[in-house]
Amino acid sequence: MKLTKVQKMLLAVNVISVLGFGTYYIQSFNYEFIAYAVSIIVVIGLLYGTLSITRFPSYIIAGITIWGILHMMGGSVPTTDGVLYTYKIIPLLDRGGDFYILKMDQVIHAFVYGTVGLMVLHLLREVVGIKTHTVFIAFVAIFAAAGFSIINEIIEFLATVNLPETGVGGYENTVLDMIFNLGGAAAAVAGYFIFKKFTKDR
Repeated sequence: MKLTKVQKMLLAVNVISVLGFGTYYIQSFNYEFIAYAVSIIVVIGLLYGTLSITRFPSYIIAGITIWGILHMMGGSVPTTDGVLYTYKIIPLLDRGGDFYILKMDQVIHAFVYGTVGLMVLHLLREVVGIKTHTVFIAFVAIFAAAGFSIINEIIEFLATVNLPETGVGGYENTVLDMIFNLGGAAAAVAGYFIFKKFTKDR
């Protein structure tokens, strides 16, 4: 499949960001985020390698690109709270320890699984061809994205088991991540249909 100019530009951004952050992680011996950089390479490879089948629009590719950059920035950009992932944006709810809302990590989780929800929705509607049962398809996309997020939590769990020091929190952090994963997917899918209805009615 021949790539469009936008797709080529986004691919170039992905390659440059992975090479840049990957080099930084190797030099700083950050093995956890080296593994994350490798996972991003796999995701981008699958994304572009299957475009002829999936036909993902540019906004979804852009979403994955932004996630990849935020993901790699999360473990390397210093903030007053440590690194970007642990940065506390605003104290909407603070019960001590990992039980803090709102952190940058939670925003990134909501964003990425919102994008995954849109990916599933696109596949169901445009590739599988299900144009009816809108509410049902929306719920399938939302819960598929939330289910897919379990893989990320497993990777984080394996990191805590096999690496001496990680930036991964405990039980409360995991559950909050899952809540934001589900919330992000729900917001993105609902936003998609609201946008479609708004543009259709104009």
